[in-house]
Amino acid sequence: MVTVGDLRTWDPVDLARVTAQSYETPALGGFWVHLDADVLDPSVMPAVDSPDPDGLLPDELTALLGPLVTSPHCVGLNVTIYDPDLDLDGTAGALLTDIVRSVFAGRPRG
Repeated sequence: MVTVGDLRTWDPVDLARVTAQSYETPALGGFWVHLDADVLDPSVMPAVDSPDPDGLLPDELTALLGPLVTSPHCVGLNVTIYDPDLDLDGTAGALLTDIVRSVFAGRPRG
């Protein structure tokens, strides 16, 4: 388990690489990334049911997710907790979309 404070002390890219490598075992057929939108700070992601102060900023989340989803062992990603009823102007949804697009941009296709 890693806290936001830990993430900010360590390099999120290195942390994600180590995490992805820990799932590279023949006993597993791969791993799935589950992303709750409320991991983001409420200042940038207000469209969640349970906002928690001092969450990740978009660049921190992108840095963390990138090595995970670009791992050849990553078999998928889902995004939950986002509440469109709380996103009247659509900016929170657009932010999530930008983050997901950004992290998958580095994933090899095939």
